[in-house]
Amino acid sequence: MAVLVLAVAVICGGGLWWHNHAVREHDQALTSYRAAVRDYASQEGRYRSYLDSDEVKSASAIKEEEVSDAKTVLAMSRDVRTIKPALSRKTSVKTGLTGDASTGELKKATENLAAQISRMKAEVRTIKAKVLAVNTSKAHKQLSDAIGNADKILADSNGKVPDGDHSRDELTKTLDLAKKTLEDRKSVLKTFTDAKTTLDTKTQAVNNAVNAKAAQDAADAAAAAQAQAASAATGGSGYRASSGGGSGYRAPSGGGSGYRAPSGGSSGYRAPSGGGSGYRPPFGGGSAPAPSNGGGGHPTWTGTTDNTPATGHWNGNDLYVDTKF
Repeated sequence: MAVLVLAVAVICGGGLWWHNHAVREHDQALTSYRAAVRDYASQEGRYRSYLDSDEVKSASAIKEEEVSDAKTVLAMSRDVRTIKPALSRKTSVKTGLTGDASTGELKKATENLAAQISRMKAEVRTIKAKVLAVNTSKAHKQLSDAIGNADKILADSNGKVPDGDHSRDELTKTLDLAKKTLEDRKSVLKTFTDAKTTLDTKTQAVNNAVNAKAAQDAADAAAAAQAQAASAATGGSGYRASSGGGSGYRAPSGGGSGYRAPSGGSSGYRAPSGGGSGYRPPFGGGSAPAPSNGGGGHPTWTGTTDNTPATGHWNGNDLYVDTKF
């Protein structure tokens, strides 16, 4: 009888232990499941957000001709096409289980959630690596293009910057460093970007120096032309000045054909229509005697010489033409 009681006690005790153990296991499974659901929701949010981010969109828009290595663009495009549909993909994960679910079901759902979390993390890492590769390849090409442009600017600016300007020397030094950076396989995205920024600054400095010298040369040329024009203007009308000064034309004092007025045109020497001596230079040959009343330094006519206003007067047998500027 005692043995029977002991057996019953053992059985009851074992059953109670098993029950308690099963309850604890179920509770732990439920706790793990609920934690996995939270992690899954958080990771899925980050996953979807990154795939829809401006970073991915910007890198996806980069074309093969914009990078040094076209394979980076092709690889990223392939992965994006493969992964992007996951945004709308339905998974077999269960996120709404309660404590009524069995321990086995809770554990299986938790394992499935963990697998999906790992998948999303891996896909994000993959896309980030491809985005970085594309952006780095683009930066590499941009630096390469900047180096080519700087080489051209350096050659074209020879002798075209002001004396004493050091911008070309600075560009030469920066250009050498940029070329080393471009060839260094250990260079990264920021290295290429920083090198291009510095090179662009030095290149622009040379351009500014060239433009400054060109502007100064143009100003000097304009000033010289203006001075030459002013000198020519104050030098007279081009007729021989008389010994008594003035810029006018001097008629011959002796014989000869004398001064001949033009046969037409408003630029000829015309006697005034009224007043004065009424003297008109002859239209034909022969001498041109001075009028008896045209002396005294008073003008005997007004008109133009080559479209320049002028007046004329006689002094003895000499006719003086004074231009007015």
